[in-house]
Amino acid sequence: MLGITASSLAQVNIRGEVFEDHGGEVLIGASIMIVGTTSGTVSEWDGSFLLKVDSLPITIEISYTGYHPQEILVSDSGEKIIVKLNEDTVLLNTVEIAASRVSDHRKDSPLTVESLDIIAIQQSASSDFYDGLGALKGVDLTTASLGFTIINTRGFNSTSPVRSLQIIDGVDNQSPGLNFSLGNFLGAPELDVLKVELIQGASSAYFGPNAFNGVIDIRTKDPFIHQGLSISLKGGERNLFMGMFRYAKAFGDKFAIKINGSYMRADDWQARNFEPSYQSDADESNPGGYDAVNIHGDENIGGVRNATDYHSRVDFPGLGRYYRKGYKEEDLVDYDTENYKGNAGLFYKIKRDLQAEATFNFGSGTTVYQ
Repeated sequence: MLGITASSLAQVNIRGEVFEDHGGEVLIGASIMIVGTTSGTVSEWDGSFLLKVDSLPITIEISYTGYHPQEILVSDSGEKIIVKLNEDTVLLNTVEIAASRVSDHRKDSPLTVESLDIIAIQQSASSDFYDGLGALKGVDLTTASLGFTIINTRGFNSTSPVRSLQIIDGVDNQSPGLNFSLGNFLGAPELDVLKVELIQGASSAYFGPNAFNGVIDIRTKDPFIHQGLSISLKGGERNLFMGMFRYAKAFGDKFAIKINGSYMRADDWQARNFEPSYQSDADESNPGGYDAVNIHGDENIGGVRNATDYHSRVDFPGLGRYYRKGYKEEDLVDYDTENYKGNAGLFYKIKRDLQAEATFNFGSGTTVYQ
């Protein structure tokens, strides 16, 4: 004789809704857990929830961030549970949060520091963040051409700032052969710039002998923090076009890559002042010509005894004083400004505040240098 015993367990459904006690608003995503277990559910968009259990009675706990949790004993599956949670109010002492655009170690040093952070860079009305530095206190901005901008501080105005130091992530950015930085012509693309600190005046004790007239310290974005793809396109007068991209990605907590590219082109300002210079002894009405501002090699000819004798001249009957024809500056200079910049880097984080970097930087182009 064979006997078979079969049993089945039917689940019990517990339904309810969760609200806040003060205003009666539904609480979306409130946690409903069976006390003593890890089983539970969360409330839906309308505050309702459905919890399936094997048997009754059970005790459930309803909790929500910022509210006091409640425990409820459930013994009847046909009863709809309405839960109202009270706010969990904690009175804290006054908390003051202060921040500065300038790093703490430089605030403590005897230096005058102006800063341009990532928000100020984005809000700058200039075509390039480097031009936006001209709005900082104590800064003298000289624009030699569309591709060449010079930053001077405290009256050290020069188009060859050989005693001003520009560094990008701690690396000197001076142009080979010129021994000074060509503005941002060979610098970091704007999309990758995190912060610029401008240290005015003599800083040789802090940065070395090349920092006699000041320091421009440019910091780029960390690929572990600023990830993703960014693209920027700009246009303007004189056929100005600027295109930039940045891509950064972190692989876990240890490795990251970063790639940047930038292209700029424009028609630079052309020197077309053909009025007589202050050195010219004749004006436009002279049949023998005159010494124009933007024409080179059109000085007087004949009768010059030596290189410093500018007062020896030859006059021709009917022509008055006679000048060389000379060359227009626009015939000698390439006004088509172009600039290519790019960099790529591989980053390895050794520990939280220490990482190793292997980067490659490239910059090239043509511009007018005055």
